[in-house]
Amino acid sequence: MMRLLRRAAGFALVIVGVAGIVLVDRYEADGVEGAAAASGTLSAFPQVSDARRISSSWFCPGAAAGDGVTSAFVNISNPGDQDLVASVTFLSADSPEQSTVTVKPRSREQIEFLRGRTVGVVVPQVELIGSTGSVEQQLDFPGGDVTSQCVPDTSSTWFLADGFTAEGSSQRVVITNPYPDAAVVNMTYVTTEGSREPANLQGLIIPPATAKSLSMADLGAQNERRLSVSVVATTGRVVVSRIQHYLGAGRLGYSTTAGTPRALGQWWFTSGRTGPSVLEQLVVHNPGDTRSLVQLTFFGEGITNGLPVDENNVAATPTREIEVPAGETVDIDTNEVADLPKGDHAMVVSVLEGPDVVVEHVLSQQTGGSSFTAVTNGLVDGLLSPVWRLPSGLVGGALNAVAVLNTTATDGTFTVSAFGPGGKVALPGLENVPLGPASVVSLNVPPDVPPGEVIIEATVPVAVQRRMARNHGLVGFSIVGGLPVQVSR
Repeated sequence: MMRLLRRAAGFALVIVGVAGIVLVDRYEADGVEGAAAASGTLSAFPQVSDARRISSSWFCPGAAAGDGVTSAFVNISNPGDQDLVASVTFLSADSPEQSTVTVKPRSREQIEFLRGRTVGVVVPQVELIGSTGSVEQQLDFPGGDVTSQCVPDTSSTWFLADGFTAEGSSQRVVITNPYPDAAVVNMTYVTTEGSREPANLQGLIIPPATAKSLSMADLGAQNERRLSVSVVATTGRVVVSRIQHYLGAGRLGYSTTAGTPRALGQWWFTSGRTGPSVLEQLVVHNPGDTRSLVQLTFFGEGITNGLPVDENNVAATPTREIEVPAGETVDIDTNEVADLPKGDHAMVVSVLEGPDVVVEHVLSQQTGGSSFTAVTNGLVDGLLSPVWRLPSGLVGGALNAVAVLNTTATDGTFTVSAFGPGGKVALPGLENVPLGPASVVSLNVPPDVPPGEVIIEATVPVAVQRRMARNHGLVGFSIVGGLPVQVSR
């Protein structure tokens, strides 16, 4: 009876307001959304504001010299009509260095930041004079290029739900303190054997204007298939990122990702995939003191309008409920979800009971005699927007490059435009594209797309993620979220 009641509550959540999508506001205590969120509890999540500001900051994940990275760039995009001045600070274990660049209107500049280093980690911090610009990080790596989001704020807490050091795979945790005063942090991690709090990671001092790299294998987390990390600053605020090199045990490739600054009650993903050669996992970490009950809900092809019903007119969207014990991490294999059609889909993970969680998406696929692994953070429910920016642009002719999910129960449309020398131009065939309720559309890129920033403008709030080519003749892709634009009020 209790399970039936829980399932009834779950379906009630699923259909309230969107007839199939969970849109329960879990931020009542914060009372913020839109632009207000950018200066509140969601400020360290990737996003951009349309408000006129004197300056904006971007903190990137960084790169490890000597890891095999050929070159490392920050891409600074200026879709505006005036010059944009950017100051880039290169943070490492040594004294910081700085460079200034002017980005011309409707263009993009790349700043290389490893600059010949062969050891250590370098983390770029970008200060933009004005608010029109946006920043992403790009690494050229023979085992697969990586595009990563930068974050617009620091935080006192950071979480990395996914982690992996099996069969020689490596993982670094990078803690960056951009401020002139030292920060003090406590770091813990969770494996399949439980939580660990090494004494040498409690009260860890991060000197001013430095970046510290920690090898998880050197900290005792070697040959681990599950490895969640939490960093809490007791003094100051920091940025935490993860650098992973996958070498076996079902994973192959390279990944550099900013951490998640806080646990939340809902996470969106638009670029899911299941199939006979695919291992798709949602990695759910519960940093709370009591157990959480979470529900997965799926949308996509084979799920009529994203909102199927059974013979009794009851929502029958493929779902699954999972319990995540306090302080632990659970890996959810989406191939085990009943009634989920094979192929591409979108997902939302929602907390039904208990504390908020952190969720990441891991997709490993064998294809063309090779394999690849893509890891991405979830998109934040409180930052969903009708407008999304893709700072690094899109590659002409790319297939299934962008997935756009309608997060409402209302019909909508969207238009994809690119910024070039002449300004914003809608891409042919991608104007006023229909988008049904709770539906996801995967886009092919026209072959002649301009090389500048891309913007997606919808009539309803949407969620957007990209599949980025790995290049070097390699199969597969990485998955990167778009930047939601928070509309000022």
